[in-house]
This record gives sequence, C-alpha cells and structure tokens, in this order.
Amino acid sequence: MKKTSIETYYELFYRWQRSGLSKAAFADREGISKVSFYAWCKKFETKPDSQDASTGFTRIELAESASQSAVAKISYPSGISVEL
Repeated sequence: MKKTSIETYYELFYRWQRSGLSKAAFADREGISKVSFYAWCKKFETKPDSQDASTGFTRIELAESASQSAVAKISYPSGISVEL
C-alpha cells in the first residue's frame, strides 16, 4: 500500500475546501481512503492558517518602518516574551 505524504494530504485538503463537495464525496472522487482523509482534515482544521503544515513553523511578517531599528516580539504560550 502506497503511503501518502503530509504535503499530498494538505494539497487534497486545500482542493477539497474549494470543491464544494462533502469530505466523503471528495475522497471517493480522488480514490483515497475516507477514514484517512477525515483524519488528515481534522489535523489541518485545528492548525492556524498561517502555519506551514510541512515544517511546523509559523510565518511572521514585519511591517516596514521609517526607523532603522526593527523590532520583533516573540510571545510563548507560557507568557514569556522575547523582543528583538
């Protein structure tokens, strides 16, 4: 049995969201396991949109500023913050 990568399932998830089909109908149309597709959808639905599924990193963008000193703040769930 061929193993499907996380990137492939993320692409399927992305296409399903735009298809207008139910998960079951989409899985049937693509010829993939309904159980696996439901499980992957659940994983992707709990992640923030800005998180890249292949790396686990979250993209951040800094606004351009007129000043020369750039400031970035990283806040951890524990309440600790790091400012650069």
